[in-house]
Amino acid sequence: MPSSKGNKKENDMDIENCAVTDDSLSLLEEEIKVLASKPKDFFMSFINNQELFKQAVDLFQRSEIAVHRIISSAKTQGVTGKDITEALRLIKKEAKQNASQIPSAIMKAIIKDYLPTAPVADQATLPVGYKFTGNCGISVGLHDGPDAIVSSYPLFITCIKHNRLTNIEYVTLAWIADGAQRSVTVERKIIAKKSQIVDLASYGLPITSTNADSIIDYLFAYENTNSHCIEKVEATHKLGWTPDMEGFLWGHLFLSSQNADSTSGKKPVIEFWGRDEGDEQIADGFRSKGDYRTWISLVNDILIYPDVAFLLYASLATPLLSILGVQNFSLELSHQSSSGKTTALLLGASAWGAPELHSSSFVNTWYVTPVWIGRAASTLNGLPLYLDETKLAKSQDRSNRGGDIVTDTIYRITAGRDKARGTLQGTERTESFRTILFSTGESSSYDLSNAGGSRARLIDLCGNPFFKTDAESKAVVDRVNWIILDNYGHAGHRVVQYILNHKDQWGLWKEAYRAANKLLSEPEALSSIEMRLGEYFAFITTAIPIIHVALPELRRDRQVKELLESVWNRARKEAREADVLTKVLNVIQSFIINNNEMIYSKALNEGNVPWDRKAYIGYQDIDSSDNWSFVGLYPEVFNELLKKNGYDPSVILKDLNLKGLLSLTSKKGFVRDVKIPGTSVKAKLKNLRLYCLKKEAFNFN
Repeated sequence: MPSSKGNKKENDMDIENCAVTDDSLSLLEEEIKVLASKPKDFFMSFINNQELFKQAVDLFQRSEIAVHRIISSAKTQGVTGKDITEALRLIKKEAKQNASQIPSAIMKAIIKDYLPTAPVADQATLPVGYKFTGNCGISVGLHDGPDAIVSSYPLFITCIKHNRLTNIEYVTLAWIADGAQRSVTVERKIIAKKSQIVDLASYGLPITSTNADSIIDYLFAYENTNSHCIEKVEATHKLGWTPDMEGFLWGHLFLSSQNADSTSGKKPVIEFWGRDEGDEQIADGFRSKGDYRTWISLVNDILIYPDVAFLLYASLATPLLSILGVQNFSLELSHQSSSGKTTALLLGASAWGAPELHSSSFVNTWYVTPVWIGRAASTLNGLPLYLDETKLAKSQDRSNRGGDIVTDTIYRITAGRDKARGTLQGTERTESFRTILFSTGESSSYDLSNAGGSRARLIDLCGNPFFKTDAESKAVVDRVNWIILDNYGHAGHRVVQYILNHKDQWGLWKEAYRAANKLLSEPEALSSIEMRLGEYFAFITTAIPIIHVALPELRRDRQVKELLESVWNRARKEAREADVLTKVLNVIQSFIINNNEMIYSKALNEGNVPWDRKAYIGYQDIDSSDNWSFVGLYPEVFNELLKKNGYDPSVILKDLNLKGLLSLTSKKGFVRDVKIPGTSVKAKLKNLRLYCLKKEAFNFN
């Protein structure tokens, strides 16, 4: 209600004199069609028709979009674009001149004079031509006709969000219904198109196809009138680091350096705005509850368990990935069920927020689709991703095995980009991300697939994270679960704040990482997989001192070297034993041993056993003294053997060649022409094309 009855009456009368109805738009449209029937005379006929021109100007002041559409429609009847542009210019010029002459009482129909609780700025006003009805709805009217209801509820634009990454803008609409304030935030394009704005009826907005055009016009006018006092917000759909690395979004809380904008006294603020409700649910999970000292006391007791401590350090190190220039990677705890893997995983998650396996948390199980994993990861830029129990992936995709989904995810995490997708118009924006994937499983992900590359992208810690499964360890696990349920989200943002406050040390940290990486990569006996794992261990080695300084309450009596050696040696062992080439060569060797009578050789020829193409599947150059250098199989036999055991022959051949384990006579292809003794035809031995492995291959470690 207004502040006084006298003011309301005066304002109502003045506003009414400037208002128009939708019937006026229809009349203007009909008149324009008549004039446009003679395209060459349209412009002069229009500006000389003073009554019609004045009507167009009056309507333009209330609904610029509608008048622009009506005048432009004359082009379909042959009116030139030049005449249309000039007509619109004159209309706009006259409307601007008229607006300057409107009484201030009309220009300043202050919203809070009528609705003191309206969620708008104190200086916000209704656009010229609009007014509140008796029930506080919004109407527009003409002095010689009845009012036309635009909205049965008071409706405003309260905020405009700009997504820095996509440049898409969002608007927040707020209205009051049954005494309660309600709001919805949508892309700006939604309130500009009739076919889309009607969908907002699902949120309770009083809109139908009948009044949709009126509301679009009103919102356009409202924004033009109040652009100076509508809140403008910079937003992003990514959690974690902002693109300029000047701030960090921990859920919905924006963190910045304590020294940021110290000259103005105002810190920059960026809001998180998810692309969908699922993104908002992930962001909601990054929050705090309970007491920091209770949580840190628990962690200090748990640091005696190397795997749990290592996982926690890695979790807190995630924001440093970009700063130190380290690739994304995955860390997995694998052991039989009821060993405390999930508890260890949730303890690491509790450093950042709610460690709960449900939709209001950022922690989930592998019972999700690959698309969800990609979209969830793409919201993260320096925050961890948690997925529990790899066996749950098996039931998700009938066209894929669960192991394939897990392996593909490990590759995608390391690549740091979501899957590229097409649209009807072209290609969808491909999202990049920075994260560490933390996972658990009853068996190692090494065993889920024969893809060798995943082993260099995964730290697998196989074994009971709490040493054993008994009453004592169960008591420890139960205590962890009980405490983190009510105390979480206190450590991660403290680490981030420390990182932000010490940007001058980022270069030193990076140098320390490079030195640690060089140290871990020096041993000559390391395989390429172990070298890659060394990069990840160097990263965590560098992060641990930073974490301790950021969290001074964290106990420091355990030697970092002791912790890392325990985990490092086991991780290397798991990677070595899971090496694909070792497994492949074991398969080939077993096959050859079991089918030795089908392998022709020099020794058989020396014993006068004749060659028979149908009786043999390969050749070995072993002689009667057991001297030999290679053994070869027919390509079809080799390929069938590998495929039967789940390997891609073309990939394996490339890897064998890179390792120098193929016996070749030419640099072209992977087959070798082998001359078979005892098959002389016209003084020439018969050639066989075989895949040949050197003797050294079967000593390959």
